[in-house]
Amino acid sequence: MTKHNVHLVIPATHEDVLMARMTMSGLGMLSGLEVDLIGDLRTVTNECCNCLLGRARVPQKLIADASVADGRLVLTFTAEGVGERDGQPVDRDIAYGILSTLMPEISLREDELGIVQIVCSMPAGGDGANE
Repeated sequence: MTKHNVHLVIPATHEDVLMARMTMSGLGMLSGLEVDLIGDLRTVTNECCNCLLGRARVPQKLIADASVADGRLVLTFTAEGVGERDGQPVDRDIAYGILSTLMPEISLREDELGIVQIVCSMPAGGDGANE
């Protein structure tokens, strides 16, 4: 399987999340995901970015790293910097519950401001990805 890597840095705004959704959708297409799983990938990207935007202080940047290697698609979303705007922290258990319905493997990392990093992975090519 061909290896694919993406590193995307966007301003931490709801408007710029569209770039992350479209980029991750393209990576899903390149990795051979079925159409319905590409839709799930877009939703996961949106939910991860919303969780990071919901920190107690909105970050300055969102970083989306993704790779397809060894039959796995791995996504890492990270909040970087501390912005000037107050946010509305997202409940960790609710975020995990939503994300785990879309991706089989989820890891959340938190700091004093809320969720700071989310790592998701699934088999590439659609084999058992949503089980």
